[in-house]
Amino acid sequence: MRLRSLLWGLLIAGCLIMPCARAEDVVPRWSHLELPAYPALLRSLKIGGHVKLVLTLASDGKVKQATVRGGNPMLAELSCLAARKWVRTRSVPDKVEVDLLFDPNSGVALGAE
Repeated sequence: MRLRSLLWGLLIAGCLIMPCARAEDVVPRWSHLELPAYPALLRSLKIGGHVKLVLTLASDGKVKQATVRGGNPMLAELSCLAARKWVRTRSVPDKVEVDLLFDPNSGVALGAE
């Protein structure tokens, strides 16, 4: 009985000590990410929304091409210009979809993947 308790204790302690794989470790990150500037005029007019982009990545992680998939056309060009400066870590030539949110209340552009 005592041996069984000791073994269970060691098993639980081992599980707690082992590093857990997190989604952040598996999903490649951007080594350089510059979010687009939110124009003051559009923000004051409360013009915002989502911009969906499809980014074509080179083998070195740089964005070769940014294509607008949908969203506000006034914010789309700003988003493409900013996305062309991005660099991805651990990249393979591939396409990545990103969704940028321009929030007129906070005055910032937020990126999500």
